[in-house]
Amino acid sequence: MEAFGATQWSGFKDFCQFANPTRVVAGRGLLEGAGFEFAKEGASRAVLVTDEGIRATDLPDRVAAALEDGGVEVSGVFDRVPQDSDAGAVAECAALAKDGAADSFVALGGGSVIDTAKASDVLFTHGGEIADYEGLYGLPRGGEGIGPPLPLAPLAAIPTTAGTGSEVSPVAVVKDAQRGIKVIVLDFPIAPRVAILDPESTATLPAPLAAATGMDALTHAIEGVTSTEWSPFGDAYALHAIRMIRDNLERAVGDTSDEVARGNMLIAANLAIVPTGLGATGITHSLSHPCGARHGVPHGVANAINLPIAIEFNAAAGEGIADRYRDVAELVGADGGGAGGDVGAALADWVRELTARLGLPRRLSEVGVTEESIPQLASDAIGEGSTLVNPREPTEEDFAELYRRAL
Repeated sequence: MEAFGATQWSGFKDFCQFANPTRVVAGRGLLEGAGFEFAKEGASRAVLVTDEGIRATDLPDRVAAALEDGGVEVSGVFDRVPQDSDAGAVAECAALAKDGAADSFVALGGGSVIDTAKASDVLFTHGGEIADYEGLYGLPRGGEGIGPPLPLAPLAAIPTTAGTGSEVSPVAVVKDAQRGIKVIVLDFPIAPRVAILDPESTATLPAPLAAATGMDALTHAIEGVTSTEWSPFGDAYALHAIRMIRDNLERAVGDTSDEVARGNMLIAANLAIVPTGLGATGITHSLSHPCGARHGVPHGVANAINLPIAIEFNAAAGEGIADRYRDVAELVGADGGGAGGDVGAALADWVRELTARLGLPRRLSEVGVTEESIPQLASDAIGEGSTLVNPREPTEEDFAELYRRAL
């Protein structure tokens, strides 16, 4: 693990990588042009992936009509995406695409819908089960396995929440109920070809969900600049995302008719995921993924609860790490001028106060996590990939203590 120190932030990092392969179009009135935009990516017959909540609105019909107008036929609609994308739904969606002779996917929904479409695209193109591709860069490659990854079928993403940023991420997170874990698959072709950000797509987003997904975006941004996998490229995205979340999240939750705030939150979430999608994450995700896999805690809610505890743990390790949190604290007005753990405490308190103002749960005990479950959760968390790139190396005992603090 690369050492942290004050000179690292002003020096030249020994290694980093950056990619943002998804074409993003953002603005008002873009839903009607979805077919035109997706046809540019070579799609002609698509499966529309959504969930039952979105299916109850007029959005799927509008998007389907827009696809047809742009020359992209809809071969079928898959709307059985659960709260957390799971392996069963992925297999069903991929089968529907094959049976309908589809050549592409359109995801209309939040992170679970988009991740379902991503993972379905992998199975549709390459077969097998999603666990076959678990981990980093696991897609089939040309050149006897050492060449570039083979391409996937075209995928367009239209997010209806402003949080996960999955519409530009090369990562798919899929729940494996049998193993009680979330499978993470990361490879560059998984990123959608095009993302359409139209504030009208979040017009029906309830305030509690806007709050939870907004906290997910904030977590991505903060971990993006504090992970050992930070980069100057990712910082440019993540720090500006924090500014936009600071200025728009409470507005978007307090008045769901505020189109400007909703549109800006779509862009903020999109920016925030970029460093995380390239591996810049941390133990907030390590703590939260098992809560979702074992107890069904919505990911944004789990992140809102665990983020301040992770900040305090990391910042207490010393000035090198605290310097990165100071950058964030200054942006949100939470820098009390202290050093080390004082910076972490001030920023953690700001996060807790924001969570309270948004009306979200602040303790894991409020969302079904129990003391008895902590040993299993801690065991799961230490095995999470996000743990490897956290700025401070935790032990399984550290995780157990962090969970107790969050109860």
